[in-house]
Amino acid sequence: MAGQGASVLLMSGGLESATILWHWKRSARLFPLFVNYGQRGAQMEERASEKLCSQLEIELSKFDLSKVGDSFRALQHPTRLHVPVPNRNLLLLALGASYASQVGADTLALTLNKDDLGTYSSSSQSFVNSFRATAAVLDPPIEVVAPLSHFTKAEVVRFANDLGVPLSDTYSCMIGRAHHCGRCSQCKLRREAFLSARVSEPPDFYE
Repeated sequence: MAGQGASVLLMSGGLESATILWHWKRSARLFPLFVNYGQRGAQMEERASEKLCSQLEIELSKFDLSKVGDSFRALQHPTRLHVPVPNRNLLLLALGASYASQVGADTLALTLNKDDLGTYSSSSQSFVNSFRATAAVLDPPIEVVAPLSHFTKAEVVRFANDLGVPLSDTYSCMIGRAHHCGRCSQCKLRREAFLSARVSEPPDFYE
């Protein structure tokens, strides 16, 4: 999956970013990046990202844009509690590309899976293709990749399990509590994927 040069991986602490992290762990120069853009689960996502990276002795870089999320919330009626920034992938990819230029990386990885593509505009294949074309004309050019875009979420779970990813250390919940709520859309997708993959989770993983 990874190229021969340095790679930036956008970390969320979730299944997909953990899977790519484990698959790319032997990359000579891997730069995981976590961005707090004011999402409701930011604290738990950051904690999961830190734990995953520390297990591989890879340094995690962090950008704090929480005030950006707060500013967007102040303009919203009703408020978007979970994901305050519209078209968040545009923001994340732009930051990731700038960070890649800063650290000398030539590849930027987005953690979309096959089920994600098309669920909203900034996760569509056309969006990814358009940003990929934009990043290719930067100086220096950045290659944007989505290594799991041909995997369903269930296939990601199976692949991660085969890689030895500590799946119980990943975080998917939108609510941001210590235990996954089991009721939000992301928890439901996670549960369905594990059931389909026939991979078990700890009995006390959900509230």
